[in-house]
Amino acid sequence: MSRWSATLVALLLSGFARQSSAANNDPAVTITPSRITVSRITPGGRVLFFGAGFEPKRYYAQPHRWSSVVTDAHRDGVVAYDLDQPVMWNAVWIIVDLTSGRYAISSTPGYTVMRPPRDRHDFKHDALGAVSRFVFARPAADFLYIAPGGGAWKQLARDGEDTDGDGVPDGFTTIDLSRLEALDAGDRPRAFVPGGTLFVIDPTRLELLELKIDASLLGRAH
Repeated sequence: MSRWSATLVALLLSGFARQSSAANNDPAVTITPSRITVSRITPGGRVLFFGAGFEPKRYYAQPHRWSSVVTDAHRDGVVAYDLDQPVMWNAVWIIVDLTSGRYAISSTPGYTVMRPPRDRHDFKHDALGAVSRFVFARPAADFLYIAPGGGAWKQLARDGEDTDGDGVPDGFTTIDLSRLEALDAGDRPRAFVPGGTLFVIDPTRLELLELKIDASLLGRAH
């Protein structure tokens, strides 16, 4: 390869690398056993740390859940969340910049986030016709809904219990937006809307379903 050709290739690769880096505006996450550090967030903004994991015991695994909002007090685009105890076991994390709505999915180093197979799940209308329910074909589900603009709501629901949107033990766990717990200030959403994101963690398997909501997805609601 000539010197000119090599220089041209180097310039093209350099430009591609810069474009790729600039295009990735999602939060950057660093995880250690006792702290999660997030950069590339809105200066002065609020960041949600939402996680689930299993701590192995002698004869069983103890589930853990986390949800906490941390403010960037230094206004430098970096926040950290200190864990109550070191976490060196399997855990999944969803970190959301609540100002911009951008997010990152991460996990304990060495543990790969598992995605569910083609489970049956559906959006559903309520009695007034709004798409305000989501049905997941698992006996339990840990829901996190991020509305456009960054508002956040959560619920841990189990099929057939009071937390189940339909209260019927039918093998499906239903989320109802009217029952969600707010994690950030803002009006409770009346319906799922395009631009929102729904995360569903199976608390028994740590499988994570991520749905970026758009008009076509909502158009298939029953």
